[in-house]
Amino acid sequence: MIKFFRKIRYDLIEKNKTRKYLKYAVGEIVLVVIGILIALQINNWNENLKNKKEEISVLKELLSDSKTNLLSLEEDVFLNQRAISSNILINDILINERPYNDSLDIHFGNIQYNTQFTLNTAGYENLKSRGFEIISNDSLRKSIINVYDRWFDFIDDLGDMNNTVSLEQFNPSYKFYFKNFERDLEALYASFKPQDYEKLIQNNAFLKLIREQKYNNEYTIQALDMGITQIKELIAQLETELEK
Repeated sequence: MIKFFRKIRYDLIEKNKTRKYLKYAVGEIVLVVIGILIALQINNWNENLKNKKEEISVLKELLSDSKTNLLSLEEDVFLNQRAISSNILINDILINERPYNDSLDIHFGNIQYNTQFTLNTAGYENLKSRGFEIISNDSLRKSIINVYDRWFDFIDDLGDMNNTVSLEQFNPSYKFYFKNFERDLEALYASFKPQDYEKLIQNNAFLKLIREQKYNNEYTIQALDMGITQIKELIAQLETELEK
């Protein structure tokens, strides 16, 4: 093709057809420019396609992580609610001096529950390594950053606080009151038998302890509910974006 254009150019010069040569030269330049623009357009299209595939991959990973985290936080809410229910029951039984039976042991175990969060952030770390600009939807990008940088950091801090309070305040006291107290962070259920049930009845120090525990569970639920709301909204945004 290049030889063909070169031959035409030489023929025009040799025949002294300057005007035609100039028109031809301009036309040749235009063709070259159009070729370059087409090549750039194809390159941009390929790059955009590659970026879109990467964006979809990241969004799917974030969606999967968000659903997993949602289930985890909802389970934590349930366990904190269960702790509160057992707390209310034990408080009522002790104040009213009701007799002991073995069925109370599971409730004594429930009341000591404190949330230890395990949140999946692999998708978000992947996004940060690739760059936030890969998310083309500005609103979605802001929501992702808000959930992971704001709410997840807050929830992690809350988990650390719960762990510190448990280890430094609740655990030492519970060990004093129960003969088989063992705190397993992975266990969802525990059964504690009182050292001396009669001494627990209307024991102001123990009643104060479990009321403080109840307050801690209630505060945790409030914080988790806010985080759950944010995650549900993010899941809806991610699903909508992936459906486009």
